[in-house]
Amino acid sequence: MAELRRVSNGTAFCAPPRLPAGIAAVLSLLLALPGCRAPETSRGSGVTLRMLVPANERPFWIPLAESFEKAQPGVRIELEEGPVPTDLRESLTTAALLSGDGAFDLVYLDVTWTSKLAAAGWLLPLDGEIGEAEKAEFLPQALAAGIFRGHLYRIPFRTDVGLLYYRADLLAAAGIAPPRTFAELEDAARRLQSPPGRWGFLWQGAQYEGLVCFFLEVLHGHGGFWIDPETLEVGLERPEAAAALAFLLRARAPGGISPPGVAAYKEEETRHLFQSGRAVFLRNWPYVWRLAQREGSEVAGKVGVLPVPTLSGAPGSGTLGGWGLAVARSSRHPAEALAFLRHATTLESQRLFCEPTGYAPARKVAYDDPVLLASNPFLADLRQIHAGATPRPVVARYEQASDILQRHLTAAIAGLSTPGAALADAARETRLVLGETP
Repeated sequence: MAELRRVSNGTAFCAPPRLPAGIAAVLSLLLALPGCRAPETSRGSGVTLRMLVPANERPFWIPLAESFEKAQPGVRIELEEGPVPTDLRESLTTAALLSGDGAFDLVYLDVTWTSKLAAAGWLLPLDGEIGEAEKAEFLPQALAAGIFRGHLYRIPFRTDVGLLYYRADLLAAAGIAPPRTFAELEDAARRLQSPPGRWGFLWQGAQYEGLVCFFLEVLHGHGGFWIDPETLEVGLERPEAAAALAFLLRARAPGGISPPGVAAYKEEETRHLFQSGRAVFLRNWPYVWRLAQREGSEVAGKVGVLPVPTLSGAPGSGTLGGWGLAVARSSRHPAEALAFLRHATTLESQRLFCEPTGYAPARKVAYDDPVLLASNPFLADLRQIHAGATPRPVVARYEQASDILQRHLTAAIAGLSTPGAALADAARETRLVLGETP
């Protein structure tokens, strides 16, 4: 039986049981990372806080850690360098939290992790620490992604929303207006492409979370839904879902507007192709805009950005993405961890992180900040687009539901399953995962 423990606020919770062999193996990998080891309660007379960050972001986290250490003498931030792929970091984070040994004090988590980690009891609720006035300083959609079953567990740090990039110069030269509907997108892409040198439309079609994000944008654009988080109703067998999948299949079909290899593309493959001038349209995240304008880019000064299309032409709803910070329930220093969470989300810290990276900040005032706007003028438009973002379903078993959808979408795209069978099978398996009777 699990041991009952109490945290400093008196809340009782069950300590995690003994680790299964598979998770233990992942944890052993985690502890083998450079600098990653069983935590100390203190170093000398001070406190050490640990957090796992992707290797490519660690250089940009260092200034935030140094400024916090300067403001809080005696507290040290140790940034453990983790793998860049999100799924690997999720496994490592899960293993560390499941162990309950306080390996990390702060959790740097994707929008889709909140429900899973909170449902397991691994995150401290922040309701009593973060007041309404403080909450109001963040973008509403980004803040809402940290709420599970009525409690706040995660504060947004940087945010994302799916966007449609287009070659403004090519459209202008052809007298074509930027597309607002799927039909207009298909028509413009077909007219302006010249494969294989330049394709009409690039998107993320590999079997991973990016495929889910894009499919949901097309699904929402057709008026459909995947999972209703309140009722757990599954909408994959509705006509809207069939129409959304048909759009993906048409795009990749012979004579379509997307290359056959799109079924293996993730964000960076599509960005590189678009940035080298080999596509007319690209579905991707806000970070692409800044990179596309850099010296040496084939499309610098030639790129426009729109909300994702819809069937009707109304502004589309990009999938909400982004990363935030939470305090691990197993942390031995929750007060200091909360202090760093607040420090990392100040305007000054948003500048330090977002100016060199081009990532979109989560704090409202950052979108009017002269420093950030000077380096990334696109922020002026992004805030309005972000207001229409749609979150992925906040359900405790999101990871399993996403895996189901990925597998069956991939089968349909590869021609291994008919569209109808793929969606029906995905719906049936999703209901089983959510605990419903199929």
